[in-house]
Amino acid sequence: MCGLFVLIILFAATAAVAGGEHQIPKAPSGYLDMVSPVNYNEVDEDFLKKAGKLYKRKCRKCHGVNGDGNGSKAEYFVIKPTAFNAPGYLAQRKDGQLFWIMMNGSEGTEMVPVGPDSDVGLSEEKIWELIAYIRNRFGR
Repeated sequence: MCGLFVLIILFAATAAVAGGEHQIPKAPSGYLDMVSPVNYNEVDEDFLKKAGKLYKRKCRKCHGVNGDGNGSKAEYFVIKPTAFNAPGYLAQRKDGQLFWIMMNGSEGTEMVPVGPDSDVGLSEEKIWELIAYIRNRFGR
């Protein structure tokens, strides 16, 4: 009987993940209080061009050219990448939440950590630049 219960729980968990019901982990309060040092409303075209190249190299294959979560790799994922351009998505996320996800990845998804101590090795400055780019290009 106990084995049946475990199978039911595993099936329910698998169905939730397969159905795309992934819950984005919430950043610790120390991160949630963080505010980007880059004001995405005040960046110029030169900044956006440079940050866009970084987005293209590090984010586009999953999150897509238009930030819609339909990058060239997205079709292979059980849990689809975040669509930054979904109505209200970025408005509902604090800078520190986005920063924390980039630093730590998102457990149970293909989103891996990209911060200085990761295999990707982006500096905190580059992560903030990506956040400003994403907010500027996809959050309007």
